[in-house]
Amino acid sequence: MKTKPIIIVAAAVVILVGGFLFIRSKYLSKPEKGEITQFLNAFNAQVQAGNIDSASLYFEADQKSGRLVKTLLKVLTNKTNTGGKEKPLFKVSLNTEDAIVTFINPELATANVTATFNHQALPAGKAVLLFTIHKTGNHQYKISQVNATDFVKGYAAFQNRVINKTIPEKDIYAPITLAAFKTAEQLKTRYDSVLWFDHINNKTFYYVIKGKADKFFYSTDEEKKEHVVTEYKMGLVNPDLKEIIPVEYDMIHNVGGTIEGLIEVEKNHKRGFYNTNGKLVVPADYSQVFPLKNDENLALLKNGDDYFYLKADSTISDKISDFKIADVLPKIKTYGDSYVLTDKSSKNIMEYNSRDWYNSLIIPPSYLTDWQLLPKFIRLQNPLRHLSADEIGDGDGSSSLAVKFSGDKNETNSSWFQGVYYSVVDNYLGGRSGLYTTKNVLLVDKKQNRILGFNADSYFGDGEGGGELSGSCNENYLRAINDSLFEFKTTSQLEQPLLNDNQYVDEGPYYHYLQVKDGKLVALKSARVFPTQYIKLDDSYLQGCYEISTYQNKETTTETIDHITPAILQLMKNEIYASYQYKFKNERWNEIFRGRFDRYDKGNLANVDDSLTVIDKYNISFINSKLNAQKGNTLAAK
Repeated sequence: MKTKPIIIVAAAVVILVGGFLFIRSKYLSKPEKGEITQFLNAFNAQVQAGNIDSASLYFEADQKSGRLVKTLLKVLTNKTNTGGKEKPLFKVSLNTEDAIVTFINPELATANVTATFNHQALPAGKAVLLFTIHKTGNHQYKISQVNATDFVKGYAAFQNRVINKTIPEKDIYAPITLAAFKTAEQLKTRYDSVLWFDHINNKTFYYVIKGKADKFFYSTDEEKKEHVVTEYKMGLVNPDLKEIIPVEYDMIHNVGGTIEGLIEVEKNHKRGFYNTNGKLVVPADYSQVFPLKNDENLALLKNGDDYFYLKADSTISDKISDFKIADVLPKIKTYGDSYVLTDKSSKNIMEYNSRDWYNSLIIPPSYLTDWQLLPKFIRLQNPLRHLSADEIGDGDGSSSLAVKFSGDKNETNSSWFQGVYYSVVDNYLGGRSGLYTTKNVLLVDKKQNRILGFNADSYFGDGEGGGELSGSCNENYLRAINDSLFEFKTTSQLEQPLLNDNQYVDEGPYYHYLQVKDGKLVALKSARVFPTQYIKLDDSYLQGCYEISTYQNKETTTETIDHITPAILQLMKNEIYASYQYKFKNERWNEIFRGRFDRYDKGNLANVDDSLTVIDKYNISFINSKLNAQKGNTLAAK
């Protein structure tokens, strides 16, 4: 799954300015270290002079005028910070003369370039930019890729040091935050750390831990599985500094965030509730808890295959007989709702006990993260910290998160499941600011009496992804291939170039193939855009809503169609060959697939027939039969 492939961000990120074409000519000499150093020195001279336009010429032609390159150059030339709008608080300089050059192949080399951060009130800081240099001709080079992971982390850390050194605290933090900082220091005599403050009606609750949270604490579960997580336990201290939730939980959610007046807790993947007086209302024995709306009960509790109600008087009912989750689904809080989360949408403000993290924080109700509708942590603007996102420039957080309900459909007329659809638009801040859309489906499994969720990015182009879908196509469809495999079809941004070099498939259906593993919907991995890897095509896959854009005379026209054209069929077939590193006779196809399937150093096989699967061969034959029915259409692959 792709996520925000943009450049400036206060987390690890790779800046791709790719889409470049390797020149594999026997007449090219190997790149030389001295030449690369001279090339970088010349680039740095333009940077030092503040000549952004001239410096951009050192990048690959397709990207030199792009927003990503301009943002990076504005930072390096000290015109803006990483927010892209405010003046930087310190100076950046590059040492290209001492770059560490490593050769990858006869056309590619990498160069580690040290960046120095300077401010008169602090010792200098350092970080590294990793440039990938592409030899385009004899004694000619271009920058084709930049890895800014270390640079951006170092920039953000140094900027925070400058802010806290040079700006009075009263100009940065609200009084309630400064008071919370002081109280947190006092609480360190009882606890190892205070992670967060939750301010409610001008009163502050403190999230305390014993032990140490691992550096992957804020990462996804998939990332954390690969690392040893340091043991810690979390508790909650009220404004009177009384411990109302003992320090024995893995997660404590926003006060009142799941159910008004209650606090959701998690331990060993089980959920429960306390009230704000410190009374244990629901033991953490339940695999899922669903808050209810417009109902005599507060919540639905799930334990194994059994369901119970949390009543209005805070007692728990007996097991519900003949319970059907599909019948209660419309009563679950937020089901069927469209809403926007911002710093103003929450009744309380949770913030970090840190002078380096400026965002506010929402820990959504667990059922929404189980459904993969919302992330485990949501970072928004913080009205209690008076520096704007542009001033901070770390790009870590959102100004809003818009959840749109797209419908409750069962288009296959199946009696045992139904699909429920959402889209989520993240209005992201900072240097990678923009709109990023995900598509979400809930599988309501009537056989197993459960709800499973799946979240997918909607962008499948090779370059910078993001933005809202046009709305011209709005297809959502879920069907069971068999008892263990589901197909989720949803309109996505494809951005796939066609053989005609001025035409692109902008939007169209993308097919996710989902299996149920460990009680979750998990997608089968595929680098292909079209549904040719796991399914044998039939005529139903020839229908669908597509947007085709044509670039001509410096103008773009877009046409919406309801079927696959021969040009798209050609792309679909050749994608199969490209996935096995086939070298096409028509160089245009090699260009189209250059940035995919790791073809930069590969993509040179004359025959891949032995690699094709049974499904591949069937789909190639199917596509050929459709193309052969179209007069005057030929394939590039064969």
